[in-house]
This record gives sequence, structure tokens and C-alpha cells, in this order.
Amino acid sequence: MEVLMPNTLDEALRALVKNQDAVIVAGGTDLWPRIRDLEVRPERLLDISGLSGELSYIRKEGGKVRIGSMTTIAEIYESRELDGPLEVFKDVAAKFGSPQIRNAATIGGNICASLSSEDYITLLLALDASVVLKSVYGERTLRLEDFIVDKRTVNRKPYEIVTEVQFNDMTDGWRAGFEKIGRRNTLIINLVNVAVALRYNGRVEEARVALNRVNRKVPGRARAAEKALLGKEIRGDSDLEEAVEALRGELSLTSDFRASGEYRVALAEVYFKRIVKRLVGVA
Repeated sequence: MEVLMPNTLDEALRALVKNQDAVIVAGGTDLWPRIRDLEVRPERLLDISGLSGELSYIRKEGGKVRIGSMTTIAEIYESRELDGPLEVFKDVAAKFGSPQIRNAATIGGNICASLSSEDYITLLLALDASVVLKSVYGERTLRLEDFIVDKRTVNRKPYEIVTEVQFNDMTDGWRAGFEKIGRRNTLIINLVNVAVALRYNGRVEEARVALNRVNRKVPGRARAAEKALLGKEIRGDSDLEEAVEALRGELSLTSDFRASGEYRVALAEVYFKRIVKRLVGVA
């Protein structure tokens, strides 16, 4: 296996043009186990771990929050930029792997893995996030929803690198919540994860709901549930019945050795209601 180790982003982009078969690796928490288990056998790797100086940051600029793709989950957990309404990022990090994994895994790697087990995809979909991709030919920005194509398939050209994820700052009544459940409290692959973002000023003015699986094997938006929330003045479970029914109708949660599809749907409904009520201040 040949390993290319650029020292700068410019070097990495030029190397990708010449080596478009190269598999990009950063923290390697997803890729190395797959190589070990002979699931994949890349002939060439582009190791971008040396680019953290350029691609590891959390900034608020022009009403947007920008997170560099090499930012680790540990850095997200410790960031003061993600306090207040953005504390939800730390809620995700708190149940993300082990301390060793959190210090190696990156937000960009989490997104590019494109799996239903990747918790930050669900949260970022609820925040209507976008992904920035760079190449020697320029830069383009895609909504995360358009970037995630299918299981382990993303909308990235062979010569591009994901450099940043960005989304609008949580202001003007916006609030967000996240819940994840597995077979234990930490070091888990989720059975279900749910993220909800609401703009609430006495009534739901805007809503975004995402889960680890909706109608595909990757995280997605629950559009029917979002629509059912609009205009609701939420005081209790009865005000969420329409949204819960809509959510149930659009979920695609299947059975495996860890849990049945029916159980996953029931969990999704419970956690959806729990998040919404917490966000609007209903006990």
C-alpha cells in the first residue's frame, strides 16, 4: 500500500489530481478497521492528518458557524464556540465512541463515512448544513442532504477534499436537540438517533427533523413530520399526535440482530416527542 502524506492543503489537492484512486484518510477510525478486516484493500492512501493546522477550526462568521473538516470530536466537545444553543454538538460528542476515538475521529470523516450510524450527519441535517469541497479547479458548496447519496456513497469528485461544514447560527428563536439510544450508554452503535431543530415563538414557525434512517439506509429528513409540526402551539403529547403519526408513516427502520424494526420505530416516536417537548419547555 502506498501512502501519500502532504504537508499542506495545496499539496493534497495536487496529489489527488495525479492519484484519483487514492482513498483519503484522516483519523482513520472508520477506515483502519475496514482495512484490518479485509473489507477494503486500497492500493493508495492520501493521509491528510498533517492538515489539521489548516482544516481544524470552529468559527462564527457572518451569521454562520463554520467547522473545519479536520476538527476532532474532542475539539467539538471542548469548544466554547459551541456553547448555548449549540450545546447540542456536545450532547452528540458525549456519546461518541471512547476518549481515544473522540481524539482521532473528525467531523469530516463522520460525514464522508455516509452511514446511518454516524450521529453528526443526523444533527447536521436538522441544522440544514452545507459541505464545502475544494479542488485545484476551485470550490463548491453542497447542501449536506445532496452530499449524502447512499450508504458509503457521497457526492464527492475523486480530486476533491471536504474542507468544511457550515450552517446558520442558532438565533431568532431557533433551538435544537439530539437523542441517541443503543444497547448501552457509551461506545454504542445507535439503534435510533433523532435530531430536531425548531424556530419556536409560541408556535412552531419552522421545523427540521432528521433520523438515522427515514426512507433509505442513511440519515435523512422526516419531511412529513416537519410539516405536521408547523403552526403548533405545543403544550403536551396531544399536540404532537399528528406529527408522530406522520413520522411513523415515513420511517424505514428494519430489523437486525440488535433490535426489531417495530421497536426502533417505537423508540423514534418516544425520542422525537421528548426532544420537541424539551425544546419548547414542556415537561
